[in-house]
Amino acid sequence: MESITLYNEQPATATSVPNIFIDEYMTQANGEYVKIYLYLLRSINETDRRFSLSKIADHFDCTERDILRALKYWEKLHLFRLEYDDNHHLSGICFLMDAWCTDPQPSDKQPTDSANRFIRAASGSGSSCTRDTLKQFCEKEDIRELVFITEQYLGRTLNQTDLSTIFFWYDELGLSAELIEFLIENSVAKGHKSLHYMQKIAEDYAAREIHTAEEARQLADQSSAVYYAVMKAFGIRGRNLIPSETNYLNAWSGKMGFSTDLIAEACSRTIETIHEPSFGYANSILDKWHKQGIHSMDEVKKADEAHQQAQRAKRAGSRPAAASNRFINFKQRDNNYDEIQNILVQNSMQ
Repeated sequence: MESITLYNEQPATATSVPNIFIDEYMTQANGEYVKIYLYLLRSINETDRRFSLSKIADHFDCTERDILRALKYWEKLHLFRLEYDDNHHLSGICFLMDAWCTDPQPSDKQPTDSANRFIRAASGSGSSCTRDTLKQFCEKEDIRELVFITEQYLGRTLNQTDLSTIFFWYDELGLSAELIEFLIENSVAKGHKSLHYMQKIAEDYAAREIHTAEEARQLADQSSAVYYAVMKAFGIRGRNLIPSETNYLNAWSGKMGFSTDLIAEACSRTIETIHEPSFGYANSILDKWHKQGIHSMDEVKKADEAHQQAQRAKRAGSRPAAASNRFINFKQRDNNYDEIQNILVQNSMQ
């Protein structure tokens, strides 16, 4: 009997997303990671399945590093298997549908058994490299202690998805167990028990090359100082800053490397100029200073003086020459005033 090929001329108009992904995996993942996963899930139904990191990065307007980080995150959770060529370049992305048959909900065992459960789960899933790596991770003494402490902070038993996320911080982002413990402790102290919230902080630590809890503590202190300095300079009361506003703060103190004083100065100048708080306007000031290499108040003062001198020179250079000499620009007369005075005296004596 001849084989029959069944196909559809029209591309798929809908994408099926398993409920377990929405209920369990999506809730704790970075929003960008979720978008990339859904994009690939949709694309697997397309006729042309050829991809490249650059193509996906262009689609999401981000870097190839961001895309690869998302892929590795899902690989750690056993939703993807990444395949590489002989030159260690990414050559394939395989969806592991068996993951949908695994219930990541926590069991009824005691919190101290979480690492043991994860070891058993790792022993039956993923590639041999991933299986061995996960098992070794959970067998570490400091990781066992970290799991126990994390469960105490969160007030619940960690499930496999939680442990995979922590493993991602440790293995892919390079955070130590001590630093992860500080991250969780500090987040819970601020009222945030979501691993999705902590994921963003973990990525920020990695981007800033924070390696120790002490460095993270100093960053937290600095961030708090900047936070309240900006609130005061802008006169913001009765509310907290929203994420888009704190993103500016992170860029100013992190990427641009400005001190709290300079950030507050930019905010004050914003109020003086446009009479209302504007993070975008303050960012334009700080961005200009950053491009000019200005990173101290003394340099700001020198830049202000140079600007004022340039403005004065510009005004002086634009003044019309005739206008500046209007009181002396007339035809000189050759009158002899002494002779005129003598004539006047003689006339008065006659």
